[in-house]
Amino acid sequence: MRRLYDFLEQDTRTASLARIAISVVAVLLIWQVVSMVVTNRLLLVPPADVAAALVHEVVDGAMWTNATATVTAVVTSFVVSVAIGVAIGLALASSRMLSLTGGPVLSALNSVPIIALAPLFIAWLGLGFTSKFVLVILVAVFPVVVTTEAGLRATDPQLVEAARSFNARPMQIFTTVTFPYALPFIVSGVRVAWARALVGIVVAEFFGSFAGFGFAILSASQTFDTARVLGYVIMLGAMGLIGSVLFASLERRLAPWRQE
Repeated sequence: MRRLYDFLEQDTRTASLARIAISVVAVLLIWQVVSMVVTNRLLLVPPADVAAALVHEVVDGAMWTNATATVTAVVTSFVVSVAIGVAIGLALASSRMLSLTGGPVLSALNSVPIIALAPLFIAWLGLGFTSKFVLVILVAVFPVVVTTEAGLRATDPQLVEAARSFNARPMQIFTTVTFPYALPFIVSGVRVAWARALVGIVVAEFFGSFAGFGFAILSASQTFDTARVLGYVIMLGAMGLIGSVLFASLERRLAPWRQE
């Protein structure tokens, strides 16, 4: 038992996969036990029923249609939101005046419940890809902006002074000291943005889509198909987990000194 604990404590890919597998198995076991206690199938169904519903969606072809719509929209808008967020964060960190004037505006916009404005975006931009694209960007961009600016401003001044003592130019300081130091912060913001993007795409598909995981969840809930609802929720959870694992791996590659 001690060896298993020491193995799970390691920061390796195999240990990470083992921790995920143990977590998934534990959740499934708890879910199965709870479903045996809660006998009302409108409230909860066992994992086997959800698996059967997912298989039916795959065979029927609905899964591929919904997955294509959701993945295309969320990945495209997420990549754009990360690019915009990093650019705005760099601008705010490089100019104190811009940070003092634009920071409060961004904070106010971040406090606005963008999700609650989803029906307005649908009315303005119509049904389809455009409204989902804009809504997800507005939901996901702010964590990247905040962490990028915070990471750049948190750079150790001694490292910057050491680089200047070797006559490093401003761009060299940025590429070799400031930006690498901020990378873990940025990746943390990207991970949060990915989770928010998934929430945003589901809400956008609730209001303005004819395909996608959000549309499928809404459709299944209207017919009280609990197994189908939970099946698509699990698919979204799997997308979130995959993204989190990939971004954690990216952080290890871009900032290996953080693991030492």
